[in-house]
Amino acid sequence: MKKLNRYLLSSAIKYLLIAQMAGVSMFLVIEFFQHTDRFTESMHAFAMVVLYILLLLPYYFNLILPLAFLVSMLIVLILMIRGNEMIVARTSGISTLSLMKPFLGFSLVLILLSFLLAEWIVPLSANASNYIYQVKIRGEESHVFIKNDRIWFKRDNRICNIDYFDTKKDIIKGLTVLELGNNFAVTKRTDAQQGIWKDGTWHFTGVAVRTFDKNGHITKKEYARVSNIITEQPSIFKIVERNPEEMSYRELSRYISRLREDGHDVRRYLVDLYNKVAFPFINLIMVFAAFSVGLRYAKTKHVSKGIFSGILVGALYWFFHSVSLSLGYSEIFPPLFSAWFSNLLFIASGVIGIVTLRT
Repeated sequence: MKKLNRYLLSSAIKYLLIAQMAGVSMFLVIEFFQHTDRFTESMHAFAMVVLYILLLLPYYFNLILPLAFLVSMLIVLILMIRGNEMIVARTSGISTLSLMKPFLGFSLVLILLSFLLAEWIVPLSANASNYIYQVKIRGEESHVFIKNDRIWFKRDNRICNIDYFDTKKDIIKGLTVLELGNNFAVTKRTDAQQGIWKDGTWHFTGVAVRTFDKNGHITKKEYARVSNIITEQPSIFKIVERNPEEMSYRELSRYISRLREDGHDVRRYLVDLYNKVAFPFINLIMVFAAFSVGLRYAKTKHVSKGIFSGILVGALYWFFHSVSLSLGYSEIFPPLFSAWFSNLLFIASGVIGIVTLRT
């Protein structure tokens, strides 16, 4: 039995590496051709694009891993069927669960690997790739920084502070703009409760403008709506305000705690937080999916069917997972349920498929 386990694992790992390389290469080639317009500018631009694509490698590696694992298991199972090895295993009294055990054990290793990549490697590489794309390739300004979890930037004689910036919706909450005079004294202060980026312009609501004269008198005016208090595009702030998908579990957890303390709605971010735990377990679910689908090809001898089935199952999973996350972002599903819905659905379907197999 140990020899069989070693054979199954070695075969699966071999095809996993091939499928992983093929999948990652496909995404990197797509990224490459999306930025061909930058190659002709200069050798420096070409080098930056290549570096940007290489920094995306950990993200795509982690993204493709469950699908590559599924395809590798399906290839192994169909090859066993084609070589009559499955018949030998069945007549020897080896159950489906016994065949699954080495894959289940290996899936735990992949879960740990996926979580470590998402926690340590992907956030660093994603942050670096985002900076290179926004600043080095697109030429966006980088004179923006974060202090005490708030965005600060300076333009001419104005100092601007953003309390909270929603990278998904391009919404600013809590804007303060200080205008300085020649002696660096504050001459004007503008506060806005919320700003929305729409049609290439910032539209702010709940605006209060205070003017300070030389005698220390303060004049205050309030406006329901004001546009173009600032002119910076949302991409400027995204250089420093990272997307939740690019944060580690610990970083996102601290970020959510800070937003909750400031009174912001954090349900959207809780979906991303729970998804960081749910995503690595896809590798375990793929074992049940592979055996549920692969062992039904009892008469096939075409490996291509295994590859096609793996891609189809993977596409179905990503469809349901994307819809579930969207319903979580829309606050229709609870955050925890939306992150785990697809996992629960596919593992239940896989178990039912295995139980109903004719052996």
